[in-house]
Amino acid sequence: MKSTQKNVAVLLSALMTVGTLAGCASNKSADVASPAATAAPSVAPKPEPPIEITWTGRWPPNTSDNVVQKYLEQKYNVKIKNINLDLATWQDQLNVKIAAGEIPDVFTQDAGMPQMQQWADQGVLASISVDEIKKYMPKYSAEIEKLDQNIYSYGLYKGKNWGIPKVYVEGPSPFLPVYNTAWMKKVGVTKAPETIQELEALLTKFRNDDPDGNGKKDTFGLSGRGKDVPGQVFNSIFASYGINRRGWNLGSDDKVYYGMVSEQARQAFKTLSKWYKDGLIDPEFATDDWVRLRANFLSGRTGEMDSGLWAHDHELGPVGAEWKAKGQELTFGKGLKGPNGKSMLLAAGTIAQPPQLLGAGVMKDEKKRIKILQILDDIATNDEAYLMVTKGEKGVNYDLNGDVAVMKPDFADPAKLGAQVGAGLWFGHIAAPSMYKHDQSKEKLDFKAKVNADIETIKDPVNPAVLPSASKVQATLDKMTDEYMIKFVMGQTDTDKGFDEFVSQWMKAGGQQLTDEANAVYQERKKK
Repeated sequence: MKSTQKNVAVLLSALMTVGTLAGCASNKSADVASPAATAAPSVAPKPEPPIEITWTGRWPPNTSDNVVQKYLEQKYNVKIKNINLDLATWQDQLNVKIAAGEIPDVFTQDAGMPQMQQWADQGVLASISVDEIKKYMPKYSAEIEKLDQNIYSYGLYKGKNWGIPKVYVEGPSPFLPVYNTAWMKKVGVTKAPETIQELEALLTKFRNDDPDGNGKKDTFGLSGRGKDVPGQVFNSIFASYGINRRGWNLGSDDKVYYGMVSEQARQAFKTLSKWYKDGLIDPEFATDDWVRLRANFLSGRTGEMDSGLWAHDHELGPVGAEWKAKGQELTFGKGLKGPNGKSMLLAAGTIAQPPQLLGAGVMKDEKKRIKILQILDDIATNDEAYLMVTKGEKGVNYDLNGDVAVMKPDFADPAKLGAQVGAGLWFGHIAAPSMYKHDQSKEKLDFKAKVNADIETIKDPVNPAVLPSASKVQATLDKMTDEYMIKFVMGQTDTDKGFDEFVSQWMKAGGQQLTDEANAVYQERKKK
């Protein structure tokens, strides 16, 4: 009983306390106005003014009131000022504007390494730190770093980085040897050659065993583009000897050397001169160009070709389509094992390209610099942004077939697309490899993966780069290199004493200086 009374007393006391507190609160609220009654109306924060960016590229829009530009300005809160240049004379026009102090923030993508170095010396360009690129372009950086661990070294000049790395997705793609399948069956060969010796045996059969069945000895093994691209003649042969003949190579001593003057080149020429003497090489190789090379292969004059990439040899490519139309098949080869036992092929180029340049003015404006990097990162990696910037509006300028953007006929011309829509290469300066799916079908990319599988390519450890003496001696050296290439193959100059004399001439004509400079570039990049 006492316990029950005690509990009631406690409860009454608590209720009284609550009432007292409520009364105090009530009295206080009577003396002080409520916040709702006295607070100033909320004001939305003033929007940031758009950042103005001057921009130049290839195939400019007719006006600033174009679809792509409005998209970019709205999405990123910027105001873009276009500096339009004619494609044919863009460099002269831009240099005049630069001289007058009109330096773009985002530079034309056509500027190569020599122009980059010249503008860097003139104080025209911004030096962008690699750390900043990685910070504000994280998605793009993550993709390109997988392609080449030295990707940030190619924009290096005088100890500074002068741009954002750009990549050529097809750079690592090899020049594939392809063979006339019908001829192979006719001469009793069931698979593509895997060694130099096997290739020589096949080419000998193509020459001597009447593979076209016309009863005449009028067929040859292979030819080359001696007229228009002598640097790519007999790609697979030189690659089997481990060199890029007309480029820089890395030796076992960690030094750079030029392929044409190497011992590997001498041995390759010995093989080729023997083949030429035996009639395996088309005697017109020195005057063949891309058109004649394909025509000779298609018509049954030659049985092997090694001047095309996967896209050329695909059934929709300029070589593969011709073979499909004939109802015939191609046999795809890999690299040939040469004296060093390795199977290699020459690559189309380097994965790295001359970098994307920014004007010196962005170094004084951190907000603008960061904004540009963020925009470029989004354009390069975001499907929506990439498609808008490079293709235009879906359903208006292009349609999607799976992931592939198929341009409508009225906008297939890149100049017209740029002029009317602002799409294409004007704003689309860089792209990550993941965006390649919008330019090539899955079927094509699967085909590429299949024919390029397990192929090691020869990499140039220096390019892209400009060697200081190149402008003075490169043209002379290239001419000498191409002339002697033909002389060695045709047996007009021997590959013993004659080759030694050629190497001596090449070195004296500026080759030694270029070699020294190439090694200096290679060593500087290694430190980064």
